[in-house]
Amino acid sequence: MSESRFLNQHIQFFASSHPHEMGWKLYEYPSGTAYRISLVYLLDFLQDRHPAAIKRRATIKELSGKELDQFAGETCCPELDVEWDLSNELESDTWHGLIEIEWAGHSMHFFSFLLKSGYGYATIYQVATQSNVALRTFTHALDDYGRMRKKRDARHIQAVNGENIPLTPVSWEDIFLPPGFIEAIQSNVTAFFEGQERYRALGIPYRRGLLFTGAPGCGKTLTLKALAYHTAAKFVTVLGKADVSDKDIENALDVACSGSPAVVLFEDLDKLIESKDVSLAHFLNLLDGLKVMSGVLVIATCNEPEKLDPALLHRPSRFDRVWTFPLPALEQRLALLRKHGGLYFSDRALTEVARRTQGMSMTYVQEIVVNALLECAHEDKAPGDSDLLRSLKTIRAQRKDASKGVESLEEQDSVGFCVSN
Repeated sequence: MSESRFLNQHIQFFASSHPHEMGWKLYEYPSGTAYRISLVYLLDFLQDRHPAAIKRRATIKELSGKELDQFAGETCCPELDVEWDLSNELESDTWHGLIEIEWAGHSMHFFSFLLKSGYGYATIYQVATQSNVALRTFTHALDDYGRMRKKRDARHIQAVNGENIPLTPVSWEDIFLPPGFIEAIQSNVTAFFEGQERYRALGIPYRRGLLFTGAPGCGKTLTLKALAYHTAAKFVTVLGKADVSDKDIENALDVACSGSPAVVLFEDLDKLIESKDVSLAHFLNLLDGLKVMSGVLVIATCNEPEKLDPALLHRPSRFDRVWTFPLPALEQRLALLRKHGGLYFSDRALTEVARRTQGMSMTYVQEIVVNALLECAHEDKAPGDSDLLRSLKTIRAQRKDASKGVESLEEQDSVGFCVSN
């Protein structure tokens, strides 16, 4: 029995239970839309804010692909006599089952289930109401709750092979790149999450891959952090541990698929695919759709793209857009120095440092100011221009040592989301 037949049986069950002749109006939402209108938080919203509105709830069996054949010729419906274990559902990213509520004097029924198969996940959300006015007032209240949840949930990135990564506020104004660079990345990410219906209409798989390349310390990790902080989507990553494996990568994609729309982050991809337990062939198959990745945006970073297999770079279905983060130009270096050192040093001194840091990454340029301020604090004196110039000399010497094989600031700071053992 095919998955589509199984899905149709569930859809037909819900539709037949709510006939139009009885005044029912039915709506169906894909997972991306359900997330945008906060329908994924329905059960938590009701339990937290309106528990008395719940009139009935029931579980539904989650089926694997191997179990589908057992239901040939049968109509599969919720187990209406089995109560939910609510303790296992609260604080979740979605819900599955049947919920019947009364709102503003009208009945509304919500139906969702997760179908597991060997290729991924499919989540169906349906709503039946006898009053569109009541449904609108309910969805407005639900959306208010959902905005709070999304804001709270966005404070971390889920790591499938370690502790979740807390997020701190990152302003786009903290990232200094050529004009239009950040805007192009932002527009691509926004267009993806707002374009589900467009993808469907064009018959294009609703997934996308972006690759950030460039020398360490030029803004790749900071851009990832800003995207994670400002994008209302689930973020998942694989920590760059010594024992990272194919299973970790597969788990990250599974988690993202089940909670889509979502972003999967692979930082330092060039190092990740060199891990002894990571197979490049399997990774390529995953990106090509071995698993259904509807609503999943993959973003990877790479310091040395020349080390990547051409198969990763030259097939758009894997990474559709590649951005190379350049070393900062004079204008960007001066803007960064003014932001961090404008209160302590003259513009003349900051301009001189900007001119003398050609070829340095933003990490090194920022460290010139930080080092100067720390040295002055250690000496218990007010910072002056001479301290900034002395710090420039120190950092330039450190950078020279790094070229001889000593770990550089750039290598230290490029870690970002990864954890090295």
